Amino acid sequence: MKNYYPHLFSPLRIGKVTFKNRIFSTPTTSLSDMQSQIAFFENKAKGGAAQVSLSETSITSKYLVEPKGTTFVLDGDEHELGRLGEFVIAMKAYGTVPSVQLNHHGQQVRPDRNDGRSPIGPMGFIREDGVKVLAMDEDMIEEAIDAYANAALFCKRAGFEMCMVHGAHGWLIAQFLSPYSNKRTDRWGGNLGNRARFPMEIINRIHQKCGRDFLIEYRISGDEMIEGGMKIEDVIEFVKMIEDSIDIIHVSAGIHDNLYTIKRMFPVIGFTKPGCNVYLAEAMKKHVKIPVMTVGGINTPEHAEQVLAEGKADIIGMGRELICDPDFPNKARKGLRDEIIPCMRCNSCIAKLPPGGNFHFGCSANPRIGRDRMLQRIQEPKASRKVVVVGGGPGGMMAAITAAERGHKVTLLEKSGALGGLLKIMDQEPSKWEVKRYKEFLVSKTCKTIGDIRFNTEATPEMVEAFNPDVVIAAVGSNPIVPNFPGVDKEKALTVMDIYYHTEKIGQNVVIIGGGLVGCEAALFLAERGKKVTIIEMLNKIGDPSYPHYNIPLVEAIDNNTNATYKLQTKCVGVTPKGVRVEKNGKEEVIAADSVVFSVGQAPELETVEKLRDCATEFYSVGDCVEPQRIMEATRTGFFSAMNIL
Repeated sequence: MKNYYPHLFSPLRIGKVTFKNRIFSTPTTSLSDMQSQIAFFENKAKGGAAQVSLSETSITSKYLVEPKGTTFVLDGDEHELGRLGEFVIAMKAYGTVPSVQLNHHGQQVRPDRNDGRSPIGPMGFIREDGVKVLAMDEDMIEEAIDAYANAALFCKRAGFEMCMVHGAHGWLIAQFLSPYSNKRTDRWGGNLGNRARFPMEIINRIHQKCGRDFLIEYRISGDEMIEGGMKIEDVIEFVKMIEDSIDIIHVSAGIHDNLYTIKRMFPVIGFTKPGCNVYLAEAMKKHVKIPVMTVGGINTPEHAEQVLAEGKADIIGMGRELICDPDFPNKARKGLRDEIIPCMRCNSCIAKLPPGGNFHFGCSANPRIGRDRMLQRIQEPKASRKVVVVGGGPGGMMAAITAAERGHKVTLLEKSGALGGLLKIMDQEPSKWEVKRYKEFLVSKTCKTIGDIRFNTEATPEMVEAFNPDVVIAAVGSNPIVPNFPGVDKEKALTVMDIYYHTEKIGQNVVIIGGGLVGCEAALFLAERGKKVTIIEMLNKIGDPSYPHYNIPLVEAIDNNTNATYKLQTKCVGVTPKGVRVEKNGKEEVIAADSVVFSVGQAPELETVEKLRDCATEFYSVGDCVEPQRIMEATRTGFFSAMNIL
């Protein structure tokens, strides 16, 4: 068999453990029930990853940051041990080495999830949210060290051959190691040797209880990226102190204390290049003998192979790409490059709504992710049905592909000359090349799968009925909203679409009405091209704070661009030939503008939906024509509409 990526698929043996390739699935989990979690990790093992690691486990039930019952707690009873063992069985069945991330959040612990118990850390202080953090005394430090070792032993009893000691991102171990958070003057603080005492004691205690054959992967931030924090030179010196006692050094970056480093912990499309942390692993590899793992947005086999071939790392850690396509390793190994579902690094899989919201784990590119239990309940089609899909955006393409793969005869009608829907905007936005790549993946798969695609065809009820379809799926999208402000000519009003498709219409001084994610992205697009842009937003924040992994770097980029500004809690009350009339705190002013652009949302194309509803006995509407949302909702509704056709 041809070896398409020889470095990526060379085995790695450490002690008695052999890893079949160099692709490790980094710690990820966002599913609360046991069966879904097992399926989630089993799919990664089945997909060919050499190692799969459970995430956000807690070494002690006394100090939790996640709600009880949503993650594993490693000081549980025999029942909990048995549950943990199910993961081992599921992963080892496919030749994957299972691992567990040992975690203690220290000063970030939430009292409301610990019966009011105060968080602990190397220093005592009052957090920004008013919570009191207790400085750990000798007894508390000893208790924590033992808790790490007992947790590792618990995992070994469950069948694991290794664990990951999480010493990165500002959690408890990093809180002791970093001069930023550790100002102690006793033997646990001060110089590097003293600050390193806590992690070194943990490593030694794990070996005492589990034996040296139980492998330790140590995760560390190669650069905390914060003033007064650990830098790569300090980190290298520390790792040289522990390298004889650990087996793999996993080099990440950033610290949760500074959310602006979030784009390095979770590298995001448009703001952080894939492989952004490779240079830290490369620096580490020059000074240590143990295998070095790099992580940070690497999402193609070519990139992974290059990093290994150039000797910059020994192992490639993948998180979101293996969420997006758990079969990535097997597809790459077989040379099925074009079949790999491309991760957009959109961070929808890790975005969580504010307290009281409802977080549905999943993937924008792959609607199967996190839905294993639903899929188990869906029957195979009883017969091949005639299906007409109207609209070739992401929802329509996903519906058409899924229906065809299930044996149905599909006709796809698209009113424009190309597939893609609103994703075609990405053809104009170079920084969003990964979304464009996903669009092209969907288009290619649609064209390969669907034999009857009709472009430049605006569907009418008569046309659709002429196909005598069993099923009609409407994916007809949405239209930009233009509000009825005084002075607005709806026929000539500019919307966000014009920014990308008719840039020649946009003047030098631009006011964008609406500071949601779309408005912010459009403002940055113009500002980076030399336009002067002012965003008008009625709320007290721009962007979407419920989507922090993307929103934080987006707002930061706007703040750092001298061509862009924004006015909060400001309402547009009219448009004049000279600009925009706005009101704030009862006072009006006119903001001069050559162009006024509206970004106040999209309205679903309900009229077309209703016209098509009676064209078949079975009818579905999907994507933006239901409710304009993200790519995730479009692909998910498209997928399940097709799965429902029996």
